[in-house]
Amino acid sequence: MLQVVFSDSECGTLKLATHCGPSSWDDGLIGFICGDGEKEPTQEEKDQAMAQFKAQREKENRRARPVGGNPGDVLCPSVGLDIGPLSGSDVEKARFDLLTAWLGGDFPLPDSDPDDHTQRDMLWEQRQRDRERLLERGKNGETVRIWYSNAPYSLCGFYDVLWQLRDCDCPVTALEMPRWMPLGDNTAQSCLNWGELSPGDWAAYLSLEREIPKNVRRAIAMEWSQLREENAPLRTVVNGRLHSVGEAFYDPFIRAHIHDRSFRVGQLIGEVLGRYQLGICDWWIAKRIQAMVNRRELITVFKGDCFYRDEVRRAQ
Repeated sequence: MLQVVFSDSECGTLKLATHCGPSSWDDGLIGFICGDGEKEPTQEEKDQAMAQFKAQREKENRRARPVGGNPGDVLCPSVGLDIGPLSGSDVEKARFDLLTAWLGGDFPLPDSDPDDHTQRDMLWEQRQRDRERLLERGKNGETVRIWYSNAPYSLCGFYDVLWQLRDCDCPVTALEMPRWMPLGDNTAQSCLNWGELSPGDWAAYLSLEREIPKNVRRAIAMEWSQLREENAPLRTVVNGRLHSVGEAFYDPFIRAHIHDRSFRVGQLIGEVLGRYQLGICDWWIAKRIQAMVNRRELITVFKGDCFYRDEVRRAQ
């Protein structure tokens, strides 16, 4: 069985989830990260945070059980299909350039090497291999299990996989991330996407698995064909369905959190994503803030060592 997800974090976590289960674990190393200008926590605060972390890990460990399958059969055939072109003669180059932009091309980190594209090339080649394996093994009738959520990138990936398999006579099942999931220890879990789960918790969701009938698969593939033809700058989820939208679709969410005082770009990005749980990448929000700076809707008052650390304010 092939198991399909749509982000690197989901892919890595599901690979662990295939074989993880209750086990002993030692303390290991625990790090504390403080934001710029934040006061370092006291030893008492560190001890309290570590105790809470250990208690949470022990709870997760007790309920952990494996999903099963082979880690090598976990595929991530696409990433970020909610952003950028889906069709056209130069779509492969456009999406390759988009991956370059995501991985530091637009907003490089301090001291990073702008000519080092090792990570980009590795991820691009992995995506290509996963897409080829999906189609090849789908044609051979192998079962495909898809883990998806209502995050735009994930729902786009789900539609795209069914479109890729439109001529394949293979069984396809899917698990949609629920808003709330009751767990066996009298708790309930709420996640935006599968990448937020601990490896031991994935198996608790297997009861949600449903086969996708061929007529539904055809309908979704046709819907994705329409979205490919529209080839909009963005795709987003409205009332549970994918829609093509313009590049400024998320701008009102950003403007709602622009303060009258000056603020850091990274702070604004965090507020928007934390408040609205849009299921999109921080890179796109940064691009829209950059567009506001370029058209003087926002004014830069301090240049940091990267765009996220620039300080900006609303234009008077």
